[in-house]
Amino acid sequence: MNTIMVQLRDRQWTLQALHLACAMAHTQQSDVTLVRMVTVQYMTWVGTDLANVPMSSDEHQLVDELVATAEYYGVRLCIQNMQYFTLPEALVEVAATLESKTVFATLPATSLPYWRRFQLWNLQRQLNRRNCQLYTLEQSVTDVTQTPSVMIQPAKHPAHS
Repeated sequence: MNTIMVQLRDRQWTLQALHLACAMAHTQQSDVTLVRMVTVQYMTWVGTDLANVPMSSDEHQLVDELVATAEYYGVRLCIQNMQYFTLPEALVEVAATLESKTVFATLPATSLPYWRRFQLWNLQRQLNRRNCQLYTLEQSVTDVTQTPSVMIQPAKHPAHS
């Protein structure tokens, strides 16, 4: 059975992503897997108990809310932890492990917005190669309504009046 993967992020983003994922899962009769990404300080710690970080009380509260949301949609929700050193690579790896065709995930903001856009593009490219669609819940940078524009009228030359 196909599962829709949702990355556990901040409350607002995760709730929005889960609502969309649950609506899709209900229509497709699939499950949703909520993945809590746990960063590690050293690459050698990945997969060891040294990188186990228990959920905070805020995370527990959010997960309870997410479970209730999935129940409202009548969708089965699984929760998994994923330790990682490099987030984009880990997202691709966990999507492949889950055999997910739909992923709701995003990357944190950086001081270099072009680098983040490149990373998101590369993440989308890698997931597309696995027949997997990425949803970041971000506005398209090519959205016409947000593209600044200026109308310039030709000047009338006094001699041609």
